[in-house]
Amino acid sequence: MSDSPQTDNKPAGAPPSADQFSYITHLQLDTLLSAMKPITPHPEEHIFLTTHHALEIWFKHVIYDLKRIIPMLEADRLAEANWLLKRLGEIMRLADGHWTVLETLSSPDFHEFRPYLTGASGMQSRQFREVEVICGLCELGGENYVASVRKAWPGMIEAYPVTLRQAFFNVINRSGTSLLEIYDKRWQHPQLFALAENAMELDRRFQSWRFNHILMVRRQIGMRTKGTGGTFGRDYLSATMGYLFFPELWELRHDIAALHGGEIAKP
Repeated sequence: MSDSPQTDNKPAGAPPSADQFSYITHLQLDTLLSAMKPITPHPEEHIFLTTHHALEIWFKHVIYDLKRIIPMLEADRLAEANWLLKRLGEIMRLADGHWTVLETLSSPDFHEFRPYLTGASGMQSRQFREVEVICGLCELGGENYVASVRKAWPGMIEAYPVTLRQAFFNVINRSGTSLLEIYDKRWQHPQLFALAENAMELDRRFQSWRFNHILMVRRQIGMRTKGTGGTFGRDYLSATMGYLFFPELWELRHDIAALHGGEIAKP
């Protein structure tokens, strides 16, 4: 855990002594807090930086847990995978709340320091794109999405030969049951049911995060103003609302309704 050197008389792996270790050294607070460097004289840039730093830290942990969950699913360790997937849904629920905090930055305040940002854009977040890739969006996002990821971050897609989406359906296929059967006989398949619900919740939280991101942008700069990344909100951001990791789980709701006599409109 600590980067502190071991003393000569202390066995490897032993906890550091009190004089070597503290809250500040454990969290590397000197490094973490010194990373926030405003580039403008405007005081409201601070909340802008704080919000985005916090999101990037959460994305780092989402990636960390996704890298644990996929091998768990591949090994059919469903109880462990379900616990971590549930956590990721909660993290994304928390991340979604960051937008309401950022909305306390008024539109005129933002526009007063926005020209300093030049080409800086959230679209350049490698970590967020990596989360999408690990979850399996490259399998569903279309050729343009895949091409843009390959151009911006060569090798990122290839780094994840098995995505969360693939690992999820590998579990379902090995179970010998269909998603509809898992839901219909959910208490006979509690871990599979929990897995599907946790995957659905993660997808739902990402949808909420994207939607509220759009609302935040609309509140700050509108949808017809070109963003610092060179795109218009109504074009790029709105298109991302179609991104789902598990569209099958959303469509499944129609099958469940039909199973119980619901009337389903044709697509």
